[in-house]
Order: sequence, then structure tokens, then C-alpha cells
Amino acid sequence: MTIEPRLTVFCSHQGLDTFHAITHQHHIWHSDPYDVDTIHQPARSAYERLLSRVDSGVADDSGRILLLLGESGAGKTHLMRVFRNQTHGRNQGFFSYMQMTSAVSNYARYVLRSTIDSFEKPYYENFGVTTGLMKISNALAESPSVMTKSELHLLRQENLNPSELLGLIYPVADRVIGLEKFSGVDLDVIRALLYLQSGQPAISAKVLKFLRCEPLAPYDSDMLGGMASRDHDDDPLRVLQSLALLVRAVTSGAFVICLDQLEDIRTMEFAEQRFQRAIQTIVTLAEIPNVVVVLSCLADFYESLKKQLPTPYVDRLELDPTPVTLKAQRTTDEVHLIIEKRLQHLYDAADIDISDIQNSLYPFPSGTVDKLASLPTRRVLDWCLQKREESISTGKPPELGPSLGPDPDPEFTELSQLWNDHSAGTFLPPESDHDLLRLLGNSIVQCAKELGDSYCFTVDKSGDYLTTDIQIGQNPIQESLLLGLCQKSSAGGALLRQIQAFESAASGYIPVILRTTEFPGNPRTQTAAKIGSFISNGGRRAMVVDSDWRKMIALQKFRELHGSRTDYQQWLQTERPLSQLPSIQEILKLRQLIVEIPNSPPTAIPAYPSPTRETSSTEPQPKRPASSSSYTINSSPPKPGSAILLGHTRTSVPTSVEIKPEALVRHGAFLGGSGSGKTTLALSLIEQLLLREIPAILLDRKGDLCSYADPTAWNKPNSDPQVAVSRQLLQDKIEVSVYTPGTIPGQGRPLSIAIAPPGLGQLPSGERQQIANYCATAIGGILNYKQYGQDKSRVAILGQAITVLSELQIDNPLSINRLIEFIAEEDPLLVNAIGVLDPKHCKKLAEDLQTLSLMRGHLFNSQSEQLSVDRLLTSPTSEKTPLSIINLGSLGDNDNILFWISQFLLDLNRYAQKHPSGKLQAVVLFDEADLYLPAQGKPSTKEPMESLLKRARSAGIGILLATQSPGDLDYKCRDQISSWFVGKVKENTALKKLKPMLSEAKIDVTSKLANQKVGEFFDIRAGNVTSLKANMSLVRAEQVPLEEIKKIAAQSQ
Repeated sequence: MTIEPRLTVFCSHQGLDTFHAITHQHHIWHSDPYDVDTIHQPARSAYERLLSRVDSGVADDSGRILLLLGESGAGKTHLMRVFRNQTHGRNQGFFSYMQMTSAVSNYARYVLRSTIDSFEKPYYENFGVTTGLMKISNALAESPSVMTKSELHLLRQENLNPSELLGLIYPVADRVIGLEKFSGVDLDVIRALLYLQSGQPAISAKVLKFLRCEPLAPYDSDMLGGMASRDHDDDPLRVLQSLALLVRAVTSGAFVICLDQLEDIRTMEFAEQRFQRAIQTIVTLAEIPNVVVVLSCLADFYESLKKQLPTPYVDRLELDPTPVTLKAQRTTDEVHLIIEKRLQHLYDAADIDISDIQNSLYPFPSGTVDKLASLPTRRVLDWCLQKREESISTGKPPELGPSLGPDPDPEFTELSQLWNDHSAGTFLPPESDHDLLRLLGNSIVQCAKELGDSYCFTVDKSGDYLTTDIQIGQNPIQESLLLGLCQKSSAGGALLRQIQAFESAASGYIPVILRTTEFPGNPRTQTAAKIGSFISNGGRRAMVVDSDWRKMIALQKFRELHGSRTDYQQWLQTERPLSQLPSIQEILKLRQLIVEIPNSPPTAIPAYPSPTRETSSTEPQPKRPASSSSYTINSSPPKPGSAILLGHTRTSVPTSVEIKPEALVRHGAFLGGSGSGKTTLALSLIEQLLLREIPAILLDRKGDLCSYADPTAWNKPNSDPQVAVSRQLLQDKIEVSVYTPGTIPGQGRPLSIAIAPPGLGQLPSGERQQIANYCATAIGGILNYKQYGQDKSRVAILGQAITVLSELQIDNPLSINRLIEFIAEEDPLLVNAIGVLDPKHCKKLAEDLQTLSLMRGHLFNSQSEQLSVDRLLTSPTSEKTPLSIINLGSLGDNDNILFWISQFLLDLNRYAQKHPSGKLQAVVLFDEADLYLPAQGKPSTKEPMESLLKRARSAGIGILLATQSPGDLDYKCRDQISSWFVGKVKENTALKKLKPMLSEAKIDVTSKLANQKVGEFFDIRAGNVTSLKANMSLVRAEQVPLEEIKKIAAQSQ
């Protein structure tokens, strides 16, 4: 009998952290491959709602403090990790994390320093190594009206002396502070962040001292143009406020402050007073419109101490949103998902395809889930870890074993408290390269002690460099590294020559170049290409940021104070303060340093079968609404901007129900089951907008919206003479065009898309990276890539490839063949851009892209008509209003549709950015919108759609979402949509999912939805509810055969 490959991996030492239960502070900065997004759903929804309020751009009095309560082991810190990576992965803001275990007297100072530490971490690993702080600095420098291209080039590319920097930065900052959006920002904070653009290590170190509100020596102040220290007690709060306002001005994002483990204050002296001061600090910060505060605390501690708080503070903590209680016990389904997700990641890392395997929990035996149900997550994972360790020892699948014992008492380590207090102090890094290397060498030696007795790191000085030998167990030396600081400027090739000299000195060693600021990433420079080839040839590079140096010094001092304690070594191996630093991890490649797999092979045992779950659904065919109409319109067209008649109230004395076109700038949603009439209502509204000279785009999946291009639909008889008159008026007013993306030339009217939007390389760096990632995610979707493991890394590399190429060929569109070539060659510029990701993924990625080009290359055909929202909304005859219908029937399956729509959304986003307007200038209807914005899952359309709902408002573009599956639409976007039309909904699941949206209505209509008739709706706007009998559309939307659509489309060219 053959050995099941999954058992081989399970019994090996691969992925030893797969079932680790504790989320430590250093895990916060890394994406969590094991997250199960259905756990703690109320907390996730509440957090997303807070971010959405910030993104809405509308000032309100809503609360911005989310209080999470729960018992130990409920997963509070894990949730903080999710929040952080969600915020950064979607470019929704900047996340500051801290544990409130410090006995500091000035909590604002503690929050500020923790914030700077947080912002010095890579903003998001899949986006490269750029830190959050540099992302803010870049956004500031690249914002409109801040710096000219020549000024920015001079600041970034030339090695300016302090006098030249002063002459450049100060006038720019004076110009910036005069702009309205920077109102309230400290002028010196703007100057400080502009100084970071120079990339000079000495300058950056002084900027960080300033931002931390540490005293500046006279020389430090002179180097920054005479900037004064911000070291008074009230300065940290002011700097935090300035940073938050600056983030709002240059990114429109949230400034998130997360305070975890608030309950640890209870062990300190004067706990009540400390608790009050901490709450006072965060309540003050939450006054800033884009600040979101997340508090995590044990429920019993909060209840005992909240009595000491003033009532207004309690109200701020507990009202809008209300506190969310996290349940520790997991359901059967949740236990199944927790184990399944971790095994998926373990097997994916070993290149084992499990997509067609039924028993997703193998090799855990049948009965595992039932045994672990109702236990806290931590107990579930502890049991799995124990069973895997037994399997590693025996080579056999795990057995259920006896019942689990009682929950262990929560572990409290005094040294953890002492360390957090200690590390909150001030630890200034040395200034010379010699002293920095010596500090690094000592830290590498200490790092081995954190990893256990099997590891030995030996460091010696070798001239201007460090040699480091890595030995594991009794094996010979595994690696020998040569470490060198390369701090010179890239101007004039100085850094290039420094790297070349270091590389020559590294014969016989693995060379590791180090820098305290970012490595140059401009793909148009020789230095960037050299760094890429250096890495491709086996070299490493690591950026050691200011907070990493400070942590190294802090641990040295801490070891002098407490290293003699008997529990010190145990604390060190649990906390791992050095080995969790990103720089140390990258220098030593700690994630790859694993002990050897034991020689005993696993026992050949067949996989356990598992029952398959079959689901079936029957989608009822839509029924046509009754042929009755109350449509009454004059024979002359309505005035532009005039109110639109939607229908009449369902009251004993019906009255007109109207909506002003301007209201649709805040978007609309049409919800109802099959046959409810929701599409008819949406089309009736759009027809009236067309008569008011507002162009429209219809995304048609079923073929019924193409009725507007079918001559027979316009000529159908109607008993109401007013309908005939109005229909003719509409027909004379509009210019209908039909497009059929996915067809080949000669059939229909193909509409091709580019790999990336034109002009991508001209955008600011942050926006360019975000759009490139959207494009990569869309391509990953059509390649059927998974959203975890190696596939996720490939998508990240693809995003970097699109980013780099867009900078290299600004004026030329990016072709799929050029993209394949760039990735297949592992171009040094790409290797430099992907940071810590492994270039080995490039080969498979290039092969998959080549397959895509051969199988679906017609989607990118540059010879066909190219997608252009500008053209879709412009009529070739100026006197007519364009109605563009995009039929998606020729695209085939949902993967193709999602890919195409994601690119359409990106183009629509770019159009919105280029055409700001305070008035409604166009509408776009997404029929069956739940495919693009689902409640579950993350298709490539979801984030671009969320972004569009926010951005389109300022462009006067109304987004209309219609769905016959209201239970499947994501309602976390509800703050972006002001008009809701809810028709007949009878499914209990859908009603339950609608409840959060309906709860904001001033009248509870939930129980009435199932009894509504065709064409009956509840019109919900700003909480006000109106019962509506909707007007019929002038043109009856009936499905047009695909072949007929192609003929109509060909004729519309």
C-alpha cells in the first residue's frame, strides 16, 4: 500500500507552527494564512463599518471606538491581526498596535511611540518592503499641488546637503500648509515627513527622534533646519493628531489605534487612575474624524473598572457601535474550518494538490470535530499540536485518545510585564556604522538563544563587515554570511559601487547588504537592477529600521537587569523579542531554518473517507409583472435635474413618490426575489434619467437588458396611450450601443481589455501599487489561483511585475506577452521589487500566464475595440444621450466575467478620478450584483467595487446595484448607499442577512417583505420608509437570444 503524501508531510517537521495557538505581538505584522473569516463575524462587521464610515468622506457624529470584550483564549489578539492586515491589504488606512501592559505615566507618549514602531513595519508584505511611515511620506510628496516633478526628483535622487535640503523642503512645506486639506497639521510634521524622502540614514534617524517626541540635540536640530524638539508632556498628543490629519489629507484613509490587553493594567498600582488616563487619551484621539480606536479587554475587568469612568466616557465606549462580546467556544463547523484551513496551508507549502480530495481533515481521525466542539480555539489547536507531535514521533496518523482534561490556568509571566514596561522607554541607536554592526552582531548571537539549544550563531568582525556562521544541532556549519552596511546614496552611482565592493569581498560567503533606510526601488536606475541581480545570484538584503535597533538595545539593557533570573530563558524563548524582528528574520532567513526530518517513515495507512455534502438549488424563473401602469408623463421631455416619479404610495389615498437625480450620487440598491419587479423599477428610473440627458451603462448578464437595442421591444402594443408617447420620446432621445466582450472579431462587437489600465505608470506610487494589485488579483482569479499559500505569493509577484513594467513603459500599453517575458526571465528589477518573496514562484506563474494567453488571448486583443468608459458615456451624435449595454453572455463562466468586470471597475474608477463633478453625470447598473459584491468570498471585483462606491460620489456617478439574491449581497457597504428599494423577499436566510440594513429604518418592515406583491417595494432613504407601488418601465425587458444580441451589437458599431 502506498503512503498517503499528506501523511508524509504531517509526520515531518515542515510547518511546525501550523497548530500554534497563541498570537504574539510580533505576529500582528504578518498576514494570517489560517484565519477563518466566519469566526467572530459581529466584530468583523463592526470594524468594517467603522472603516467604511471613515471612507465615506461625510462628516458625522457616529462613534469610532470599538470595544471588544471576551474571556482569555477567545481570540482577541488574533482578531487584531486580522484587522491590521485587512486595513493594510485593502489600503484603507494605517494601523497602530500596542498592548496596554505598560505602567507609563503619559499614555499619549506611549501610544505615539508604539505608533511609530507600528508604522516602521512593512506596510503589507505582499506589497513589498515599503514601511507604513514611508508610505505616508510618499503619499504626501506625491499629492497634487505639493511638489513638482523636478522638486521630487531633486529630493529623492540627488544627495543634497543639509543646507540644500533646507532650501528645498521648507518652501514646499510652507506651500503645503496653506492648502485647506492640511488644516490643523503641524508644519514641522510635514517638514519631517518630507525629509524622509531624501533617504539619507543620518537625516532619517533624526526625523524619527522628532516624531517620537524625543529631545533633539542642537546638532540634530540644525540638520533638520532648526526644527525644535517636541518633548513636552502635551506634545505626543499633538503629534498624533497631526499624523492622523495628515493621513486623512493625503490618503483619505483611517488612522487606527488598537489597544490590546487593557486588562493588564489591573496588576499595577493605582489601576483605576491608569485606566481613566488611558481611556481619556483614546477618547480625545477619537474626536479626529478619521481615527478609529479598537479596545480589547477581558469582560470582567471592564465591568469592574468602568464604574470609575465619567458617564460621557462610558457612552463613547458603549454607544454606536455597541461593545462586541467574543465567544471563546467554537461550534462544530468552526472547529472543522479551523483544522481544515491549517492543513490546507501545510499541504500547499509541500506542493500537494488537495482540491479534489474529499476528506479535508486527513489524517485526523473520524470523530475529531465532535470531540473538540464547544472548546475554545486555543484548546482545539493545543490538542491538534499535541497529536501532530505524536505523529512526528511515531510516523502514524493521530488517534482520538482519552477525553480532554480541564482548561489549564491562564499563564501570567511577570517578565512579560517588566519587558513591556522596559521597552516603552527611550533607547537611542548608535550613530556610527561600526557601532551599529557591533550591536547587530551581539543581537544575532542572542537570537540563537531565543530559538533553543539546537541553534548556534557565531559572529566575528572582519574589517568593515561581520561574518556570521549558522549551525544547527550537531551538523556542520550550515551557512556562512558576510554582513555589511551599504548606506551611501544612490546618486552618482555611489551605492552601486559600494555594493560591488562588498560583493567582491564576500567570496566564500553569502553576502547580506544592510541599510537603515529603504533600498532604491526606481526601476529606471542601474542601482535597482544591480540589487535585483545581487539577490538573484544568492545575495540577501535587509532594511534594519530605527525601531529594530532600539529593540536590540532595549533587550541588552533588559538582560543586564533580569538575565540572572531562573525564568529568564523560558521567557526569552517564549517572547522571542529579537527573532521576531523583520530585519533579523530576513538576514538569517529564520523561516527556512528548520531541523531535519526524522528518518522513520510514516506508516502506510489509507486516508479516512468522509461523507460528501450534496447541495441543490432550484432557481425559479422570473415572472413578468402585471401589465398595468400608472405612468403619466407629458409629451415634452422633462427638465434636466427635475425630480423623477418612481410610483405612488400604497395608501388609501396614493401620493407620488419621487427621487431627485442628485440623490443617486450616493447610489441605489434594488433588492427582491425572483419576479419581484426590482429590475423593472431600476430600468424605469434609468429611463427617466436618460430623458434628463444623464447617460447610462447597463451590465447585462441574462440578455434581457439588450431589449433596448431590439426594435421589436419598442413596437410592442400597450393599452396606455401615455406609455406609447413616452416610449417614442425616449427612443428619439437616446443612442443605444451594444457590446459583446468575449466574442472574436467578426462576431458581435468585442470590447477588449488591457492587462493594466493605460497611464498606470503616471499615477502616484501608492495608487499605482493598489491598481496593479487589483489587476493581479483579477488575473489570479481567471487562473483559478487560491487565496492562500503559494498561489497568494504568485499573485503578489504578478502585482509587482505589473507595477514595475508600468513605470518602465509609461507611454506604451502593457501586453501579456511582455509580462510573461519579464516574469519568466526573473528580471533583476522584478527580483528587487518582490522583497522577501521567493523568485522560484516566477516559473510556474509565467507558465500559467502563457496558458492564459493561448486559451483566452482574445480578451486582450489589441486589434479589437478597447474598453473606454469615456467612450461608453459619450455619444457620437451630441444631441442624443448614450445608453451603452454590455452583454456578458459571450464571456462564458463566472471566472471570465469576474475578470472582465474587475478591469471595467478599474477603468470606471480612473474615469471617476479624472472627471470630478458635484452633480449626477452618469449611472451604471450592475444586474445580479451579488456576484461582484458577495457577502461571502473575495472575488477580484469586490475591492474595486467597494472603492468605486466611495470614489464615484465625488465624480457624480451613480452606482445602481440590483440582485434577486438579496441574502448573498455584502451589506457592509450600506453606508455608501443612500437609497434602498426592497421588494418581495421570503427566504428566511435572506431576511436574516437583510436585518442589519433594515434595522436602521425607522419602521420595522422585515415581517412585511414576504407578503409584498410584484412591483411593491419599501423605499428606504435616511431611515425613512415609504411603501411604494412602482411604475412600469417603458420598455419591457425580455431575454434576447445570444446570437441575436451579437447581430444587434455588430450593427451598432
